[in-house]
Amino acid sequence: MAPSLKIFHAGPAPLISALFDALGIGKTLDSVLAWDQTQCKLPPSIRIKALVINILAGKTPLYNVERFFKFQDTENLLGQGVTCEDLNDDCLARALDMLVEANPKKVTSTIMLTALAIEDIVLNRIHADTTSISVYGEYQHDEEEEDSSPFIRLLRGHSKDHRPDLLQLKVGLGVTQDGIPVIGEPLSGNVDDKRWNNDFIKTMAAHLDRIDLTKVIYVADSSVVTKDNLDEIAKQGLLMISRFPATFTLEGELKELAWEKNEWVEVGKLCSARDGAAYRKAASYKVQAFTRELYGRLYNFVVVYSTALDKRKVKALDRRIEELHKDLTTAAKEVQAKEFACKPDASVALEEFLAKHANDFYPMSAEVIEETRPKKRAKKGRPKKDEVVELETVYRIRPVMGALSESAVKGARERNNCFVLITNDLLMEPADVLREYKEQIGVETSFKFLKDPTYLDAIYLKKESRIEALAYVLLMALLIHRILQRRVRKALETEGSHIVVAGGVKTTAPTGNRILELLAPYQVLCAKEGDREYRVIQEIPNEEPLERILRLAGFTQDIYVVVRPSPYQRE
Repeated sequence: MAPSLKIFHAGPAPLISALFDALGIGKTLDSVLAWDQTQCKLPPSIRIKALVINILAGKTPLYNVERFFKFQDTENLLGQGVTCEDLNDDCLARALDMLVEANPKKVTSTIMLTALAIEDIVLNRIHADTTSISVYGEYQHDEEEEDSSPFIRLLRGHSKDHRPDLLQLKVGLGVTQDGIPVIGEPLSGNVDDKRWNNDFIKTMAAHLDRIDLTKVIYVADSSVVTKDNLDEIAKQGLLMISRFPATFTLEGELKELAWEKNEWVEVGKLCSARDGAAYRKAASYKVQAFTRELYGRLYNFVVVYSTALDKRKVKALDRRIEELHKDLTTAAKEVQAKEFACKPDASVALEEFLAKHANDFYPMSAEVIEETRPKKRAKKGRPKKDEVVELETVYRIRPVMGALSESAVKGARERNNCFVLITNDLLMEPADVLREYKEQIGVETSFKFLKDPTYLDAIYLKKESRIEALAYVLLMALLIHRILQRRVRKALETEGSHIVVAGGVKTTAPTGNRILELLAPYQVLCAKEGDREYRVIQEIPNEEPLERILRLAGFTQDIYVVVRPSPYQRE
């Protein structure tokens, strides 16, 4: 009898499944999520694993997950006896219901802390921020229950996607310097960032109970700088770094003081020269530090100058200079049209005019001029031939607007390239404060993952509670994505080598997406002959060998060819 053959489009799915298990995610889920076998034969961990695999490898909406797994080796990924029919949308949706009813914030933070421990990652920095995620479609909820609902609400709010016309949810996230999530939460669409920071700090204290927060630096954007938030930071014993908001008068004063003192300390570029083109394009920095009191506590303020031009600020400055020119031109015409009966009055008006319109860009000068002219006749009609013409003297102001000062423009642009950081760590070197703040890019790149349209196709659910649960599943997928990226980068650093990604690009720091792309073409041939079954991995010439990619990630090719034990019964 000829063997039966089947080809599976494995791609990166076996690696994702192996990482899911290696990080202990399934064990944590099954320990806290209730499982009624009469409702669904698969434990919740397997159903959520299927969602994570689909997010990272399939990128299909929930209703298409079953079809995605039709072409996958489900027994290799999920366990012996599991079929694609077991992964229908009702079964998966019930897993989301279980997750959202089981304190998903605590569950997810436990998963993340467990992963950090397994990966031997020391948590001494948390970079935090929020982002908004716009959703399409009709979502209905009872407005009267809005305040009392335990779930997030899809609402209109400040849209970071610049889509105020759409409903949105927000996501608050704290990550390590490598962008590995430590704690995260979906939020209602209208949550204020200032209030969120306060709640998030309390959430960290409640859910990161394995961590000594007094040894953690909390890095956040300027919305954290409020009296209530700084009080809460002090209460929790957190160290903090943030951008100091320009809404404080002190911010402008510190920048002016820095230029006046001119005691800059060169920091240079913050990336390595080994980064090649990125290094050549990178901004260079210099800093000055000042200690000041704010809300009754001492803080260090670091004024930072960057050589990188902020195009938005440049345009705003150009607009301001253009408007200033128009205003000065109008004011000059108006004052020139006025007449004064005596020179002292004109001189007073001149001084007032110059004081009011003094500026750094267009030097203003003026002089009082004397003008003699025929006095206006008191009588009506034509003057007589022998009538003596009376003369009068009036005084005017003649303003002169100088040419635009290029040195003033240059100075303003330099000041535009300044920003101020605030920290309650009075011992940290100013350059280190800057370096730590710039690592905020870790949370920003994590947001790019969460906002990727290919992942967000899945947010079509009509129940807001399931959208909330799916957001937590996205955070689990983000955890695996970032751990994979970290593993491969560290292995390459240890080897002192590179990897070739799509387009023949050599890199020592591949992104998680690039690594997954390398695995996308791989297929597995499954052959059955009687009771014997075996699997063979397709070889792909002129590509990075599968064995090497998996080794960099900490695995062998066995993860592609070994059938997992049946998940139908708990251990």
